[in-house]
Amino acid sequence: MAINLQDFKATKYPNLYKSIKAHEKHGFKYLLWAKIDNKLHKKIIGYSKKDNLTDRSANLKADVEKTNIEAGYTSSSNITLDKLFDFYFETLDTSKQWTHKKKYIYEHYIQSYLGKKKIEKIREMDIQNILNKMATKGLSPRTRKSVMEVMNPLFRFAVTNKYLRDNPTLAITVKVPSQKKIVTNATELFKKVYAGINAYYHDNPYYRALFLFGFTGRRKGEILNLKWENIDFTHNYYWIEDTKTDAKQKYQLPPYLIEPLHAIKDDRKGLVFKSPITGKKIINIDRQMRQLKKFLELETLSMHYMRNILVSALAEQQVEAITLSGILGHKDPNTINKYLSINHYKSSQIGLNRVDDILDGEVIE
Repeated sequence: MAINLQDFKATKYPNLYKSIKAHEKHGFKYLLWAKIDNKLHKKIIGYSKKDNLTDRSANLKADVEKTNIEAGYTSSSNITLDKLFDFYFETLDTSKQWTHKKKYIYEHYIQSYLGKKKIEKIREMDIQNILNKMATKGLSPRTRKSVMEVMNPLFRFAVTNKYLRDNPTLAITVKVPSQKKIVTNATELFKKVYAGINAYYHDNPYYRALFLFGFTGRRKGEILNLKWENIDFTHNYYWIEDTKTDAKQKYQLPPYLIEPLHAIKDDRKGLVFKSPITGKKIINIDRQMRQLKKFLELETLSMHYMRNILVSALAEQQVEAITLSGILGHKDPNTINKYLSINHYKSSQIGLNRVDDILDGEVIE
């Protein structure tokens, strides 16, 4: 409903008006009506009964509002969390896998609870309630943390762009128990899994290459997003574009991947591991992994666990921790030595030399 100044009378405070008639339940209505930077601003400050306001306290509240306007803060009274997320999503790089994962997380875990709520009304307890409900439903700490990995930057965006003064997510943390799998006898395990992949997928170069890529240290998403254009068979290296750290990374192409990659029947355009049926990106390889685990009798096997096996086996070969970080694609060695930089390509070369040692210098096919 449009605000009509004729329904208000001036108070003794500049730019503060009070309704002539009192609402039966809420009391008198207070209005800020001010010209700031040659633009007229009008906003209801609150009510005498509902918000326990007097002329003096309403004026103090109006002064805060004027200060916010003068500082450039955008009125957020009509901005819902859904609308804020739309603004935020428009600023993201849609070529990145994580961008679309953010949208999925928002739509599945946040939107139904807070999507229609005005952002200026969202409090820390509202966000904590979402996490509590997720826990009650049995959702894992990792899933709950992913919600905060969306909410934190979303509200930072709101503060940076002056939709809000404060970020309600700052004090909220979700602790994820360590899921690190201890790898014992890693060298022997490496040999077992390597031989198992080659044996089980001997006649299927597509899945042989896909799973052997797990022994390069690459993440599953990086493998499934790899493009033919990013593989240089002449100089035997490849580029990973869409990494977890949002940085392009160059790695040496292992000899054991060259033959199966060449054997894949494909037009050599776009994704390397696109669906043989639809030609689109593969999302789920669970069935093939289950078959491999059954063949190897190794229930703990996963693409992520293969990274653990690789670096554990290389550590047994006395490969330095900084090199292991480079092989895995870490952007910052951090706990290893924060003053050292990482050369991913050089690290992959050193790692591959040690892989040859693990396989007893055999020709890797």
